[in-house]
Amino acid sequence: MNPIHKFDFWHSVLRNYVDFYLYTFYDNITVVGKDKIPKDKPVIFTINHQNALMDALTVLCTLKGQPVFMARADIFQSKLVAKILRFFKILPIYRIRDGIKSLQNNDAVFEEAVEVLEAKKRLVILPEGSHFGERRLRALKKGIARIVFQAEERNNFELDIQIIPIGLDYSHYINFGADLLVNFGNPFPISKYKDLYLENNQKGMNAFLQELREHMINQMLNIDDSQNYNEIETLKDIYVNHLLANKKLRYNHVKIIDKSQEIADNIIKFKNINPDKFEDIGKQALDIKDLLRDLKLRYWAVAQKRYCWIGIILNYLLLTVLSPLFIYGFAVNILPFYLPVLASRKIKDPQFVSSIRFGISLITFTLFYIIYLILLLIYIHPWYLSIGILVSFLLAGMFSFRYYVAFKKNIAKTKINIWKMTKKTKWVELKNKWNNVVAEVESIVKNG
Repeated sequence: MNPIHKFDFWHSVLRNYVDFYLYTFYDNITVVGKDKIPKDKPVIFTINHQNALMDALTVLCTLKGQPVFMARADIFQSKLVAKILRFFKILPIYRIRDGIKSLQNNDAVFEEAVEVLEAKKRLVILPEGSHFGERRLRALKKGIARIVFQAEERNNFELDIQIIPIGLDYSHYINFGADLLVNFGNPFPISKYKDLYLENNQKGMNAFLQELREHMINQMLNIDDSQNYNEIETLKDIYVNHLLANKKLRYNHVKIIDKSQEIADNIIKFKNINPDKFEDIGKQALDIKDLLRDLKLRYWAVAQKRYCWIGIILNYLLLTVLSPLFIYGFAVNILPFYLPVLASRKIKDPQFVSSIRFGISLITFTLFYIIYLILLLIYIHPWYLSIGILVSFLLAGMFSFRYYVAFKKNIAKTKINIWKMTKKTKWVELKNKWNNVVAEVESIVKNG
């Protein structure tokens, strides 16, 4: 068996294709700090784990070369799957839940991971061990500590392994066209823990894990309150959307994360001092969330103070003029787009939905566009005209999706204006609670 870190031509070909598709799957991908990655040194990237397979995939597509990933062993369910995952340069990590006897398999896996580092290649680990759909960092598993110290100890602590934390943030875990932030942190070596580790292995690993945790938290949004997470996140979302709508915050993913962290930290601090008051505004926030669900609205729709009827009418006119282009793009792309949506409807774990949709849509779009190309080459001449039409299918499909989003937003604005005029009970209740919560959170943040 070839070393997993050895360059693979077909892996490179497929990876470039997946890279291209990822940048169509997400609307905006912001990559920060990639220039911090040291050259000619073994590197371990550590990622917060919130969105199943998409976490590893998004990092892969932002890195050069062919890094090796480590993933939980339960996805290696058959020999065929195991071969496919190895082709993608993924190694299994066995956990107690996989069976106590299976833990001994980690010895061989960790040995191979050490060989990756000794070859001065890149290793990617998700040290939380499993994904979890909340924006907070959970306890880190010890596997990464075992690997890094095993590698250094075997090389007399001369490898100089660099640890680089990566913070991921998705504007939405599931939806196609969401925004993604990949935030690389500063590298740090483990050499400082050499003496402590040699004195006491466990103390050295625990000290390393503590520093790693602090570095990872600095690269992500960490709402550090598991008990009241839903209330705090909802309060944060309401206030961030208020700031965006009133142009008090520019739509920049990094700035939004920084502001969100400030808001969440202040709310947690307020909760600890005023638990009764927090309980009241937290309940109002969850009521707002329920009302939004009932009225089929998003946060942005309520955050705006008013919508001009002239603007709404002009939008409908523009949408009408552009409707033929929408129909064109919709007609040729609806099946490869919608089949993955249907396939993901029975997925119980919401954090796996985007992974399933991405994987299946990659296949469906590829197959459909191969069929389109063959038919175009048969019936349309010259050949470059066929290629041009195929490209128009893709561009029109991307336009159709944005058209659909713009249409839905205009419908929401129309409904809100009508509800204002008719004083719809639920709308009035929603707006009153929204204004009250915004005022409360604004006071909390200002008094920090």
